[in-house]
Amino acid sequence: MHRLRLENVGVILVRPAIAGNIGATARVVKNFGLSSFILVDPQASPSHPEAIARASGATDVLERVIVYTDLETALTPFQYVVGTTCKKRYKKTRYFPREIAPLLTAISQQNKIALLFGPERTGLTNADLYYCHTLITIPTAPAHPSLNLSHAVAVVIYELFCQAMGGGVSWSMPPLATAAQLEAMYKHLMQSLSKIGFVLGGENGHTYRVLKRLFSKIPLTEADVRIIRGICRQIDWFSQQK
Repeated sequence: MHRLRLENVGVILVRPAIAGNIGATARVVKNFGLSSFILVDPQASPSHPEAIARASGATDVLERVIVYTDLETALTPFQYVVGTTCKKRYKKTRYFPREIAPLLTAISQQNKIALLFGPERTGLTNADLYYCHTLITIPTAPAHPSLNLSHAVAVVIYELFCQAMGGGVSWSMPPLATAAQLEAMYKHLMQSLSKIGFVLGGENGHTYRVLKRLFSKIPLTEADVRIIRGICRQIDWFSQQK
């Protein structure tokens, strides 16, 4: 039986605004045995006194936190991206944390998984969620569904920690394409399809969003990406013959 590999799971806070939440999240990361903690364009510093105070024994996690200016770069080493949201308008598949734990266990055997959490006031934006393969929603009372940022992180990785300690699956996912490889594939696909008049509007167009949703339903391996890009190269070649 395979147990979830926590060393292959990273927590990413996107544009966090409150230093205390950064510190409290560092504490949660250490509580549940994760090591990868990333900040994207933080509006508060992880070295702020409030962050250090709220870390409460996890200042070592704060000291090794990795900071990026943009989400696309932060996701470069990850093969599977999970976003968190309480909003229901998105068309991606969504799970409760406990439901997705077995799938993430299988993926974690040979792949790195990113857990994305948005800023306190707004949560993840549409642009952030386009990078995600799937979404997690934490079940809460309908009258007050929004959780504190660090509390949301705790709920999600608690469920993964339980899977790592006591659960397991008999199968594992092969190595998947990284976020960078997928983005390059999407851009190549859009360029090739535009040459035959199939798409308009570039990366912000409707077709681009639909393609990302389509291919995110099943995690793509590196071999899958090579095949799709091979098809694109054939389209490129064929379009030049006319």
